[in-house]
Amino acid sequence: MPKITKVIKRNGTTVDFTSERIANAIYRAAVAVGGRDRDTAIELTQKVIEILETSTPAGHTPTVEEIQDIVEKVLIENGH
Repeated sequence: MPKITKVIKRNGTTVDFTSERIANAIYRAAVAVGGRDRDTAIELTQKVIEILETSTPAGHTPTVEEIQDIVEKVLIENGH
């Protein structure tokens, strides 16, 4: 299971991967629909990272779009 260290942004640049960006995006989406539970955002982020690390081939740098697709899948599968 490769550890994700980089991500390719929409503009094509490669930046360091940080789980906080995913957690913040999930939390902001929750707040937009009346949610306020930061802990749930962190739990969902862990699920996203698990899927990302198990589904990303060694040597592949995921794109923001690939990560976004996984986030959407996790949110739907967990009733959000």
